[in-house]
Amino acid sequence: MNVIRLSIDRPIAVVALVLMIILFGYVALQRIPIQMAPDVRQPIINVTTMWRGAAPAEIEREIVNPQEDELKGLEGVRKMKSRAQRNRSVITLEFSPGVEFNRALLLVANRLD
Repeated sequence: MNVIRLSIDRPIAVVALVLMIILFGYVALQRIPIQMAPDVRQPIINVTTMWRGAAPAEIEREIVNPQEDELKGLEGVRKMKSRAQRNRSVITLEFSPGVEFNRALLLVANRLD
């Protein structure tokens, strides 16, 4: 029998079949585990330095600028933001998603030593 003729003669059966396929697909999507998905977490490392009693300009000149110069050529760094506040500085390093976090942490620690 012709599939087109059958679907024209029985539209309710076709709608029911489509709804069943959608329902089974949704249930399968919820229950089947995704095992081979890549790790897309983005490694972010914050370097915080404390200096009591220092002004933001002094912290930027004495701490942030030298640390930025050391971390500038680090491989895998996508974005670097720094913030100098009263008594402390924070440098945020955002790495590309493919970079391994432990390796990035080790590279940052070696550069700052």
